[in-house]
Amino acid sequence: MAGTINTEVLICGGGPVGLLIAYSLALQGVDSVVVEKHDRAQQAMYGRAGTLYPRTLEMLDQLQLLDELNQIGYIAGNSVTYKKGQLVTSRGWHVMYQRMHETFLDYVLNIRQKHFEDVFRQEYERLGGKPLTCWRLDSFEVQDSCPEDYKVTSTITDVASEKTSTVKSKFIIGADGGRSLVRSLADIPFNADQTEYKWVRIDGHFTTDMPDADLGFASLESESHGNVLWVQMDHGVKRIGFAMTDAMLAKYGSNLTLEDAKVEAVKAMAPFSLNFGDITWWTLYSINQGVADTFVKNDRVILAGDACHTHSSGAAQGMNTGVHDAVNLSWKLAGVVKGWYGNEVLQTYDTERRPAAQHLINLDRTFSAAISGKVPDAYKGQNITADELFTQAFDDNVQFNIGLGIHYTNNLINKPPTATMVTAGWRAPDATVYAPGSRFPVRLFQLAPNTGIWSVIVLAGHPDKTGARLSHAVNELQRLRDGAPSGMLRFFTVVAQAIGGGDQWSQIPRIGRLYYDTARSAHTAYNVSDSSGAVVVIRPDGILGHAARLNDLGDVFEYFKSFVQSSA
Repeated sequence: MAGTINTEVLICGGGPVGLLIAYSLALQGVDSVVVEKHDRAQQAMYGRAGTLYPRTLEMLDQLQLLDELNQIGYIAGNSVTYKKGQLVTSRGWHVMYQRMHETFLDYVLNIRQKHFEDVFRQEYERLGGKPLTCWRLDSFEVQDSCPEDYKVTSTITDVASEKTSTVKSKFIIGADGGRSLVRSLADIPFNADQTEYKWVRIDGHFTTDMPDADLGFASLESESHGNVLWVQMDHGVKRIGFAMTDAMLAKYGSNLTLEDAKVEAVKAMAPFSLNFGDITWWTLYSINQGVADTFVKNDRVILAGDACHTHSSGAAQGMNTGVHDAVNLSWKLAGVVKGWYGNEVLQTYDTERRPAAQHLINLDRTFSAAISGKVPDAYKGQNITADELFTQAFDDNVQFNIGLGIHYTNNLINKPPTATMVTAGWRAPDATVYAPGSRFPVRLFQLAPNTGIWSVIVLAGHPDKTGARLSHAVNELQRLRDGAPSGMLRFFTVVAQAIGGGDQWSQIPRIGRLYYDTARSAHTAYNVSDSSGAVVVIRPDGILGHAARLNDLGDVFEYFKSFVQSSA
């Protein structure tokens, strides 16, 4: 391949975050080129990220990826904690399972990075994408004076032949990891703290006499090896992880071998046994913690995943944070490419995701110390052990850790609602409703796949009580639909009554498809009464954007008017 390639988005990095962004853009009809210098399809079965939490699962479900991942990964339904061989119920990972009641996907999926990366790549290719494997980025330049919209000019090189090509794009995304070349070339500051902590991870086929080892997770509070992690992964593989204590660092330094790691792993599992079969991957790594100064520069250069934030694997947030980045970014970027939004919407990717990443880094400073068996200076006056500190920090932030509590502040696309008690910028609640004639419920999230389209839900209340207001709202929303860019909005109407028979359904004022909220679960989830009703606006990424009363939709019009391009 030679000459010049034109594409709307150049994505540097063919790992999971880059591929997920490319796939999501393709779902929305936006062209991209993915450049990856390694042949990741042939990568070894190394571990890396491997745990996906409920909110991440919801987002992947709305991207139509979860079914395939569930066929591969291990469904982790709970966790167990031990200290000196005795069960501990007052602390541990099991706490998070008690906080998953807000979602229908109340489990954790353990799947090694190789497998979910393969799924993302296959689905991207199914939509026509062709990653440029074994090509590297050499340089790029943003030419603001360029009269056309393809203002980013990049040079890429075939690793094998050293032949170069030029890529002209509207945007360039750095999803190229913690040592991001895109970040470096864009001169985006990244101040990372290198901690004193070193951790070991080993994947393979192991056996143990530890009770309930197959629940999904186990935590062993070891006096000699810190807070030891046990994870049941896909395909019968287990993962064990432990911290290098001061004694181990003095003994091995950075010269720990696999055989050394196996010896220490056996000690870490005491008093339970640990027998090794084959080892598929292992690592000794240092922990760095940092966040890039910006995730979007010059409205053309964008960072995602490890390229813009790094932290430990202590709370298993790596891939989850990357998915949140990809999902938050993709619909905004696609909308800008299509001309639906201006760059101010793209800037909300930075103002929403960077504070979330910074919060994670702040938490990680506590998590990484506690898992390593140490109490940070800030907590030393509290008479608390490292295990107790980990439990306290994890429990205080469990909703953030499982993703259901991640939220964003008021901004252009998060406008305080005038109806419902759900706050703008938070995950929109899911609930079950029924299609006409159906005995089987369907989830609201299933009605709203993430293809870059906004969902406007009319929670109609009971039509006998909301009649005239409902009719007026439907008429107003038809005007909104007619004035919006084609394909930007989807509508459906949910009535709080039993499924009607005959032609009763045809007498209900509605816009879009009609569904019945027979158990009032949707209305209850949004705190909307049968007699009031409301219109709820949900962003493509499942975040509540705004909500208003049926008879006061002026704010909904003003909401969209504030960021949708009039020429779109």
